[in-house]
This record gives sequence, C-alpha cells and structure tokens, in this order.
Amino acid sequence: MTTSSPEWIVIQGAREHNLKDVTVRFPRNQLSVVSGVSGSGKSTLLFNILVQEGERKFVSASGHAADNVQRPDYDNIYGLSPIVSVSQHHHNFSRRSTVGTYSEIYTYLRLLYTAIGERACPHCQAAFSYADIRTTPVRLSEEEHSHQVHYACPSCGQPVENITMAHFSFNSQLGACPACTGLGEQIVPILDVIVRPDLSIQDGGIQVWKRGFLWHFAPLLLRAAKYYHLPLYEEDLQQPIGELPDIVRHMLLYGTDDPRIRELRPDAPAPSNMKQGKYEGAVNSLLRRYYEGDDDEESLLEFARFLRTVPCESCHGSRLNATSSYVLVNGTPIHHLMSMSLTQLLNWLEDLPSALPDRYVEAAQPICRELRERTRSLMNAGLNYLSLDRSFSSLSGGEAQRMRLASLLNSNLSGMICVLDEPTTGLHPQDTDKLMRSVRKLASLGNTVIVIEHDIDVIRQADYVVDIGPGAGELGGELVFQGTVNKLLNHPESMTAQSLRESLNRHRSTARSWNRTLTIRDAHANNLKHITVDVPLGIITAIAGVSGSGKSTLVMEELLPQLQSIGSASNASSRIGGIEHIQHLVVVDQQAMGKMSRSNAATYTKVFDDIREWFKELASRQGLRLKASDFSFNVAGGRCESCKGTGSLKVQMHFMADRLIPCPTCHGKRYREKILSVQWHGHSIADVLGMSIGQARELFRDIPKIAAKLDCLCDIGLGYLRMGQPSSTFSGGEAQRVKLAAELSNARSGHTLYILDEPSVGLHDQDTSKLLAVLNRLVDRGDSVLLIEHTTQLIANSDWVIELGPGGGHEGGTVIATGTPDSLKSSNDSIIGAYL
Repeated sequence: MTTSSPEWIVIQGAREHNLKDVTVRFPRNQLSVVSGVSGSGKSTLLFNILVQEGERKFVSASGHAADNVQRPDYDNIYGLSPIVSVSQHHHNFSRRSTVGTYSEIYTYLRLLYTAIGERACPHCQAAFSYADIRTTPVRLSEEEHSHQVHYACPSCGQPVENITMAHFSFNSQLGACPACTGLGEQIVPILDVIVRPDLSIQDGGIQVWKRGFLWHFAPLLLRAAKYYHLPLYEEDLQQPIGELPDIVRHMLLYGTDDPRIRELRPDAPAPSNMKQGKYEGAVNSLLRRYYEGDDDEESLLEFARFLRTVPCESCHGSRLNATSSYVLVNGTPIHHLMSMSLTQLLNWLEDLPSALPDRYVEAAQPICRELRERTRSLMNAGLNYLSLDRSFSSLSGGEAQRMRLASLLNSNLSGMICVLDEPTTGLHPQDTDKLMRSVRKLASLGNTVIVIEHDIDVIRQADYVVDIGPGAGELGGELVFQGTVNKLLNHPESMTAQSLRESLNRHRSTARSWNRTLTIRDAHANNLKHITVDVPLGIITAIAGVSGSGKSTLVMEELLPQLQSIGSASNASSRIGGIEHIQHLVVVDQQAMGKMSRSNAATYTKVFDDIREWFKELASRQGLRLKASDFSFNVAGGRCESCKGTGSLKVQMHFMADRLIPCPTCHGKRYREKILSVQWHGHSIADVLGMSIGQARELFRDIPKIAAKLDCLCDIGLGYLRMGQPSSTFSGGEAQRVKLAAELSNARSGHTLYILDEPSVGLHDQDTSKLLAVLNRLVDRGDSVLLIEHTTQLIANSDWVIELGPGGGHEGGTVIATGTPDSLKSSNDSIIGAYL
C-alpha cells in the first residue's frame, strides 16, 4: 500500500484500546463503511483515533498548545483533512432548542413573517405589513428624535408598533409567552400518584414523603390545622386520606399559603413560621425541590415520577405571546406552521408564492427558496414526520444525528472527512434508501464519508468496506477485511460477510399462542386516532411502523402511565383492560443511565457492590482494616483525592470539547496505594475496573454471587465493555442492554411485562441473535415482552406484530396490520411485511 497516495486516507499502526496494530485505508471522496460486531473496535478506530487526532492537529495548526490533549496510540496518519463527526451521543441541548431553531428553518420563518406578515391597524383595522408602513415625522424633542424611528399606518397615518424578528422569538422577552417564559409547557403534579386515598397519612398515603419522615410532617400538619380551626387531630393521621374532609385534604396538598385556606381566617395574619402553623404543602414542596434541583440525582428522578409536563394554558404550547398570533402570512399565524409536520410545511411553502399579492413576491421568493431546501433536507433524512416545535432534547439519538446530517448537507462544504455513527438507527427500512441518497450526496460534493454501520442494506451500497473483528473486546481489534463489497462476500472469517451471504430465515418456525391480552382503548395522544389495540401476553409482541407512526406514543404515553402503579388500588382504568394479569413491570428505554459520569455497567447492575465486599474480605485476610466503601471511587477514603476517583483530570479547550488527561497522582488508577495492595489472583480493584466484563467473569467465576450478574451482562452481548467504562460513553443500545441485564439479575415471582424501546440499536446481526435468545428465555419462564422495533430481524422473530401507519405524523396513528410475521409477509395492508 502506498501510504502517501493522495487518493487514500491511511491510519497506520492503530493500537488504541483493543486495536492490535491495525493499518487501514479509506478512498477519498467515496462512501466507506466500517463494519464488525459490537465492541470490535469500530468507534475506537474512527472516533478515538481519526476524529480525535484531526481535532488535536487542528488545535496545533491554530497556534494553540495541544500539549494537554493526549495523542492517540498510532504510528502515522496520512492524507488527513478537516474532520466533521456526527455521533449518536446526545449533547445537553437546552429545553429551548427545537427542530425549528436547530435547523434554522424557524429563523427563516421569522424573517418571512417580519418582511411580509400582515396585521390589522389598531386604529382603523386596515391590514398592512412591514413592507407597507412608512416612517413618519412625529413632533418630538430633538433628543428623542435622534434616538427613535416611528412608524405609521399607511391607511390612517396613526402611529403603530414596529414588529421585528424578536417578536416571533420565544427566546426573547418581546416574543415569549409570559406564563411559561417561552417553554410552551408547564410542570404539574399527578395527584393520583402523589396521594393514595386508601392509605392513611401514618401508613404513607402521601407517596412523595419518604418513609420515616412522618415525625417531621405530623406536628406541622396538626399546628396548621389548629391555627385554621380545621378538623384534623392526632388520631386522624391513622384514618384513610380519602375519608378526611375535603378542606383538610386541600391543605395537606397545597399548604397554608393557599388562598382557599387563607379565606378561613381572612382577618388573621398568615403564620410566619412552622411553630405558628406555617405548612408548605406536599405539592408545593415537591415542585420547589424539583425546580431548585439541589437534591441528589436519585431523589430528583423520584420526584419526576410524581410530575408530568402539560402544554402551557396561556399559549397552548406555542411558546409565543399574543402579539405574534395577530401577524398572518396567507392567513396563517406562525405558530400554526410550527405545529405542522415537515411534509405539511413543505406543501404550505410550495403553495405560498402563487397565493401572495404581487407586492410581496419579490421579498418572499429568496426566503421561501431557502425554507424549501432546508425542509427537504430534513425530509430526505427520514424526518418528514417531525414538527418544528419538537424539542431537540426529546429526539432519539438517531433522529438527532440525522438532524445534524441535514445541517451538514445544507452547508455545502467540500474537501472534508465526514464520520457518521450508524445514521440508520431507528429508521424504518422504507426510509433507509432515502437517507442513503443524502449520504451519497455528501460524498458527491467532494467529501470523504466514513460510516459505522450494521445495516446490511447500507453495507451493500458502500464503495469500500473495512471490517473490524473478528469478535468483541479482546477477541476483536483486528483488520478482518478491507476492499469492495463484492470481495467481502467471499471472505471466509468475516461475520459481516456471513450476514451478507446468508439468505436468512428471519422468521420463527412456529409462533407461540396466547390466551390473555392487555387492551388499550381509545388511544388518542399525539397523532393516534382513537384506536383500540390488543397486546397479547405470554409471548414476544413487536410494535412496528414507519418513523413517527405513533409506536412510542402508544406504548410510552398511552399504556405505560396506566401501568406505573401496578398493585395499587388506584391503578384501575377503564381505558386499559387486562392489568390484573401483570404483577411486575420492567421498562427498558434508551434514556441515559444517569447524569453522573461515575456510573458504569458494574455500578448500575450492583455487581460492583459485591466486588467491593469481596475485596473487603481479602483485605481482612491480609490484616488490613478496610471497609467496603474504601474500595469505592465515589466516596472519600480509599480513592485518589486529586482526581476524586475518576482517574483523570478535565482540560478545558474553550472553543472545542473538553479533554481528559490521566491523573498525575494515581496515573489513572483511581485509588491510593494501600487500596491497590489488596489483590485477587494478582489483580487490584483498579485492574478489575480496567477489565472487560468478559475477563471479569473469568476472574470471579468461582464466586457465584458475582459471576451470576456478570453472566447476565455477557449473555446479552456486553462482555466487551470495560467494567469501569463511564455510562456517558454508552450508545443508546448499550445503555438499554445494561438496564435489561440489571433486571435479569433480579429474581421475581409473578408475571412480569418487559417493555423495550428499540433494543437492537447498535447491534450487529450476530449480537441481535444473542438478544433474541435472552428475550425468548424470558418468555419461556412465563413473562411477556413488548418491543418497539424497526429491525426486521427482531420483528421477524416475534410471535405477533402490531403495525401502525401508514405514514408518520398526521399520516400515521392507525393500526394498519396485525398478525404473525408470516401473515404480514403476504398482507397487502402491511408495509413492514415486504422487508421480513
């Protein structure tokens, strides 16, 4: 291989993480795919070496010191160009960031409404726009005249307020709804969850109060009741809350500052302290602590269980104040456009020029042209069902990545290296071809596009394939193959080649039968069209459908809230039938495992607690008086205090992402020397955290309590993860499988319903087979599995499929097909059936 050829980008001698002195090359201005099983080293090759080194060299070339940025472990990189990377990891976007603001479509809409939006004169009611009004002299002092521009109605000449782009911005005081400050939503308590009317205060009827805290609240309640002459006495604390007088229940929730309570003694001053009878109220206390955010992460997550988000009552979710709604383009206020799907918005934009008066066309045409191009870019990325008012933080990892890809296409940059991390994640097979045309366009602009991908259809379309493997973790990190797809097909050792070659029998030979169901009645949240759905129990059921068809809404917003309080008297719902068949509920979604960078697979599954107890026992055998907490890197005692147990220090790069460097005190070991002296078979606690989960399983195979939990992680295909790898670095699919493994290690009696949201995210075909084996094991022991899924391999191996559609957004929300995977293959109504 000619390393310095201008036609290739070459990485020579890559040894980072599990890579074993790998040398690979990528052709310029073409589409390359890096494939391999999960954990084989794909992300390490591209993100930890190629992207990180590109950023490091950019810092150096900019004249800034890059000494603190650790150089990846490799020999040489030839042909390196400026790099743009689009990963799946969610950044912490503000709640104010939306699809419209991120794509800048909303910026152009604000410009359009400022330029040609019509409103009525408050004096003569004549319609006019910014293009119509004229500057008029007004008799003012010279000082005032020099600082102000005044506008007048073209019909009556009376002064009118000038409307600017800021008046259409929910991030500006001029445009934001004052009630919700431009967020479009409000947090409200879920009273049915906060209060158990069948329980007394003494027995925990106020669910938000932690057990054991009654000694604090009981005296406050009794003093408040006495001050306002309410019938609440000490013996009433043992009476069911539902039997207490209404006014007492009201005070219990909303406290003594509530107007309804103050009316009881309007002439008396309100109690100013707790001794006098001041009591905050369970709801007010909950909201205050949630907004202040001073509690620990676990408590804040617990608070969220008692709260829900609802549209703002003032602006009805538009985020804007009333001023913007008075301004119309073609009879439409701007907030109506924000709530349209992108498909509907494009139709409106295409019809607009012919509907405008001639005097507006010249000003509107260039703005409309840019709006149409940006809208089409998002639609070509498979996001046609999104609306501009959708919060960016609510997008899945795949949706957010495709948003960034569309923005990259709109930039028309060339000469770049573009690295994409599984862009088809969460995408229906029908939309994959559309997305790949966008990726191809990126390469045609003169960019080198390198994609990490498991989707077989995407791999088939690649110009060049680099296959890393053959296995995961220590069994991976080697170059298995590089070349064209046609040559890969004949490779004898590649797992990817095996998936490409095989005409897979992707369906169950015999679907299981069932005799119990959960029935969801009149589901109408978001785009669901008052549908009734029967979900079989005791089998694997897949909810399928194109992106935006309503799958997540049906399960997460219609079904899940009704199941949250299984076992309580308050969970009965006329809209859900069959709840009595379920004793336990396990939800495994793609949300991050926590905000703390200290969380990892070992801590989340609690196996690290068992390992710390074991090392405490080992220390005792060596005559060391150490506690289990001394082997924790989260608390002071045995950890290194220079880095607080993280093993690294953060270096701020100011205009780029912060970098981590090894702690100079503990050299990345996290612990003090005394702690590191305690070893099991020659391995310290720090060594254990540096191992893969598979290696740790071998180390602790003779300790059943530890081995059993590690077995669960390995069985679900996560043996390649490092024990101490921060959960913030996990993909959505990895985080989900860690959660599932944690649940599998908990023994339960009674029927359990497992709800999984796209569990195949980030999985190679071979890894998906492992996941299927685990899901089948759950069903074989008598439990139920409900999947929200796009991947054909999982859908085809389900027992029953419920398909929503036919389109996304307003075009979805109905049940278009139900049945076994085999029956859907021959159904004219099914869309997914053609891909099974």
